[in-house]
Amino acid sequence: MISSTPEGEGLVSGTRSPVVNQVSDGSLTVLSISREDRGAYTCRAYSIQGEAVHTTRLLVQGPPFIVSPPENITVNISQDALFTCQAEAYPGNLTYTWFWEENNVFFKNDLKLRVRILIDGTLIIFRVKPEDAGKYTCIPSNSLGHSPSASAHLTIEYPARVVNMPPVIYVPIAMPGFIRCPADANPPVTSVKWNKDGRPLRIEKYRGWSQLADGTIRVEEVTEESLGTYTCVPYNSLGTMGQSPPARLVLKDPPYFTVLPGWEYRQESGRELVIPCASAGDPFPAIAWRKVGKPSRSKHNVLPSGSLQFKSLSKEDHGEWECVATNVVTSITASTHLLVIGTSPHAPANVRVTASTNSANVSWDPGYDGGFEQTFSVWYGPVVKRAQFGPHDWLSLPVPGSMSWLLVEGLEPETAYQFSVLAQNKLGTGPFSEVVTVNTRVFPITTPEPLVLLSPPRCLTANRTQQGVLLTWLPPANHSSPIARFIMEFRLGERWDILDDAIPAGETELLARDLVQDSWYEFRVLAVMDDLISEPSNIVAVSSTDLFPPLEVPEEGLARPVVAGIVATICFLASAILFSTLAACFVNKQRRRKLKRKRDPPLSITHCRKSVETP
Repeated sequence: MISSTPEGEGLVSGTRSPVVNQVSDGSLTVLSISREDRGAYTCRAYSIQGEAVHTTRLLVQGPPFIVSPPENITVNISQDALFTCQAEAYPGNLTYTWFWEENNVFFKNDLKLRVRILIDGTLIIFRVKPEDAGKYTCIPSNSLGHSPSASAHLTIEYPARVVNMPPVIYVPIAMPGFIRCPADANPPVTSVKWNKDGRPLRIEKYRGWSQLADGTIRVEEVTEESLGTYTCVPYNSLGTMGQSPPARLVLKDPPYFTVLPGWEYRQESGRELVIPCASAGDPFPAIAWRKVGKPSRSKHNVLPSGSLQFKSLSKEDHGEWECVATNVVTSITASTHLLVIGTSPHAPANVRVTASTNSANVSWDPGYDGGFEQTFSVWYGPVVKRAQFGPHDWLSLPVPGSMSWLLVEGLEPETAYQFSVLAQNKLGTGPFSEVVTVNTRVFPITTPEPLVLLSPPRCLTANRTQQGVLLTWLPPANHSSPIARFIMEFRLGERWDILDDAIPAGETELLARDLVQDSWYEFRVLAVMDDLISEPSNIVAVSSTDLFPPLEVPEEGLARPVVAGIVATICFLASAILFSTLAACFVNKQRRRKLKRKRDPPLSITHCRKSVETP
């Protein structure tokens, strides 16, 4: 009997990934060999006379396999960085190559003299610099097959430093200007200190000066007061590498336009068009044109004068263009609108879909119509296509007239749908709008409570006064958010008009003045919460026929204490008269009772009944 085992493990058919066959003469066949099959194999032969044992080792020849990839590391500036990279292969004549980003480390000028690759694949970077940070990739090779790779990142922390401080800083006269400190740091910069003419700069002493979060000085209006030599010192949590080189501030006139483009240009597709633009300044500015939003890939040229030339307008040229004049001081911009007519419509924009259980309301902003009347159609379909749907089998619905919305009905609940809008005119169809995906709602099991609650104002009353009609009310009893304001409405006929639509939430009364005489007024009040307006309150009516006439008072009017005294006197006299009347009534009633007792016979009271005994 003969059996074979790899490194002490028994071979059972079907238990390992490779297909292993053992033939009758004792030879072992391994089909579709892989790296996992390498190792020592032992063959044992048994008979009645004894056994024989023989071991052999299987080596799998192929490309390297990385067993210890490099890991991300963080070191401080001037320290040494070390990346490990170990691989296995047969044959074992391995060579290791390291890359920084996409370049061999020995091809990077500032790095090649400070790196070393050991025989086991380890990469050592001596005295790291901030520029050494980045991705490092290890690639082992033995000239067989495709070599694997593994990457890791090197992060270097260093104090704040100034890089590329310009010797001259140009700022525009009589315009906002910026004095920047080009700092670099890891961790980021926390503060920047400035010196002007060798002395610490106190920004608070200069009117209109401020320091931004990145340390930049902003001057609201540049004057000769800004002239001087500036230096900056940036700091982070590790400190600073020192002061920047001095930079002299120079005032220059900003560029200005000598020829401005028009507000709008209309031209047919395929025609030539030149949009003028010219500028001047010291130093002389350069002019460039750019399209706002999606850039145009059509052929257009900027003439030496600064004008924009289109030799053959296309649909892509439609939109807003900007003429930008730039010199060392600043940039200025002038805008114009270009309408390319005689094309198919542009795609609708800003598609909005509000879904319910079985329907969806689709609305959009129409794009440019290309110079002709355009119509729309809404295309939609479920995200998970049905069996009878093909990849492009969406349903479409025409939109009546020139409306920019459509209610799509007949949808299935709790289903994801995609919607897009297509515009067309007599020249053809434009591109589809963006695709919007929404989910229809689930059938409600119970009637849900309203998410937003706002009841109408209460108890509206109207009182006529000498100055007009005083309207008072109570705020809503229920509201889920604070009341923003109140709206008072009135009507003389059938139509309601607004009396005041900005009554503060804290006020609950309003004086209606200057009413039309001999008229019948009706009033009502509404509450506003967020973007929701409540139902109107109760309606009150008042006639302006016999409003109280104003009292005749001197020009200066009565003083408040005098008016209060008059009112108090009237109230006291009325109370005295009422008390006297009640007292007289009480005395007369007592007198009548006495006379009645003299005439009536005495009463005999028992526990059971009342009896009257006659004398």
